[in-house]
Amino acid sequence: MIVNNYCLSMNCIIAPLNGCGGIYLGNLDAAKDSQLLIQYNIGAVLQVLDQSVPIKGAQKLWIMAEDSEEFPLNKYFEQAIKFIENQTKKTNVLVHCYAGISRSAAIVAAYLMQKYDWTMNQAIIHLQQKRRIVNPNPGFIIQLQDFQQKLSHNNQESTLSLKNIKHDYQNDQQNNQRINSPLHKLSRLDEFNNKLDQFRNQLRIKQKAF
Repeated sequence: MIVNNYCLSMNCIIAPLNGCGGIYLGNLDAAKDSQLLIQYNIGAVLQVLDQSVPIKGAQKLWIMAEDSEEFPLNKYFEQAIKFIENQTKKTNVLVHCYAGISRSAAIVAAYLMQKYDWTMNQAIIHLQQKRRIVNPNPGFIIQLQDFQQKLSHNNQESTLSLKNIKHDYQNDQQNNQRINSPLHKLSRLDEFNNKLDQFRNQLRIKQKAF
């Protein structure tokens, strides 16, 4: 059976799995349908609209956003991602705007990019496979591309830091091996004996002087 997901008020983007909640992307009608939220066990709603709309039976986070190319939606990526991540630990989450095409889709794309280390294209393709009408406006696409570069830069820094930590650890291990080696211990003993001999010679010289 082929489901025409053009007609659905919301679509499952990430299915619930192993006790973690799923993520749904939809329109305003889906968010206002309390029976639908109950049916799909949606206990949290991320609302991406220019005005707040009451939601019954679910915890809501409202992000004031316009569907315009100039609107800086990327300012809210971190807040939205944190909300989705926290809520999916205990329930399914619906992310919506008026149509579930642009604003909310861009937010979910940003989440997928950070969560799964996907490129923007991978995230958008996945969304369109699940909800065909997904089509963020060109301004949001540019912001997602910038977000991709930011994530890539952060990953590179993390990799470099990890390499430095491993390098320091290996150096410490090598130093410990060198210090604990028999040759090193023997060298330290020779050094001690030399200093003891020097002290004895100085003592003899002082005794002769008296």
